[in-house]
Amino acid sequence: MKNSTLLIVGVGVPSELTEGLAKAGCEVQRSDSPLTAAIALVRGDVDLVLMVGPQDESWNDFTDAAFATGKLVSVESLIAIPTALANGLGTNGNGNGNGNGNGHSNGEDHAEVGMTISEVVELIQRRASTQHVVQDYIYTKVGNKLRKVSLDDILFIEVEGKYSALQVRERKYNVKASLKDLLHKLPSDRFVRVSRNFVVNLNQIQHIDTFQYTVKVGDLEIPISRTYKEELMRHINLI
Repeated sequence: MKNSTLLIVGVGVPSELTEGLAKAGCEVQRSDSPLTAAIALVRGDVDLVLMVGPQDESWNDFTDAAFATGKLVSVESLIAIPTALANGLGTNGNGNGNGNGNGHSNGEDHAEVGMTISEVVELIQRRASTQHVVQDYIYTKVGNKLRKVSLDDILFIEVEGKYSALQVRERKYNVKASLKDLLHKLPSDRFVRVSRNFVVNLNQIQHIDTFQYTVKVGDLEIPISRTYKEELMRHINLI
């Protein structure tokens, strides 16, 4: 969890939680603005997003984006009392049941009372420890089967109608996802968008024609949009 940056979204987050995360080696940021949070997410300034409690509709787009990138950790409710006390009271069924909002239940009501601070810290630690694990393959649905596809075998991805198509060596797989959605799921250091209709595998590029604005992948010369040229060249180790 060392050097991981966590963005916390939500109100009523106790200081004990932020202090616990900081002690665990996490750099904690807070945001009450969907726009500010989205900018941090797009820039790659955060490794994980912890969303505490339900948010209003203004957060919907940000929540979808954080979920799509695999960075969202959502906690519906939190026990904002000392962890040892919460663990002791949360399971004994001896709550006073007077409806005072303390989250404890009586003997006939065993509803969950939320996560303790230590549980949230542990959850974030687990997610952070696996956040940077590199996957070398994906699965795509072909009929009734999930076909395993090596990322190295993907030459490029192109738009086909409302969806996309993976060109995997000599075979093409149609997937019900946009290029934008696929880019969220693929490693950004290996796949880059070169035009409105194409994403290429950087490891499969044979050459880049800087005069014709094309990139050759496999047997295809793919046009490079001026809009995306700078992004492509940013990934190129030019000497």
